[in-house]
Amino acid sequence: FDTISTALSWSVMYLVAYPEIQERLYQELKNTVGLERTPLLSDRPNLPFLEAFILEIFRHSSFLPFTIPHCTTKNTSLKGYYIPKDTCVFINQWQINHDPELWKDPSSFVPDRFLSSDGGEVNRQEGEKVMVFGMGKRRCIGEVIARNEVYLFLAIIVQKLHFHAMPGQKPDMTPEYGLTMKHKRCHLRATMRTSEE
Repeated sequence: FDTISTALSWSVMYLVAYPEIQERLYQELKNTVGLERTPLLSDRPNLPFLEAFILEIFRHSSFLPFTIPHCTTKNTSLKGYYIPKDTCVFINQWQINHDPELWKDPSSFVPDRFLSSDGGEVNRQEGEKVMVFGMGKRRCIGEVIARNEVYLFLAIIVQKLHFHAMPGQKPDMTPEYGLTMKHKRCHLRATMRTSEE
């Protein structure tokens, strides 16, 4: 799967669509890490808004709408539904990530939903509700690596680059459906940040 590149591609689209969030992320990086070095994995606990942004990208875009298929190994039932052996089963991750019983205003992009009331740390209990890597013993074995890669790539590009829409254009966030949902092809601008920003 191209999940990391898809996550980063969606991240850039959200940075362009929400310039105030892009600026807030940049300021967090500038104030915490500085501009003289690139962000490290060890900086991650000190960048709660970046972590919340990543969680909200995973939740709101739900670019992996379903888990990979699994098959039942025996007859079973779930909440009164009979499921025979050898049935192909998917988890609808998009539905979980947009369920109004789990999320306040699920159609809105709000990274702050994952922060403590003072904004100083990530609310882990909220973060654990995001479904992107499956669940249980069959969840994605590359989850830790993927989360770390998305964090590092995103931290570095936000620190170094400023993303903009092309003049007169707005980013089209309508997904194109497939095994992974991608945004429509578009042209964006990226400019190097200066130390005066």
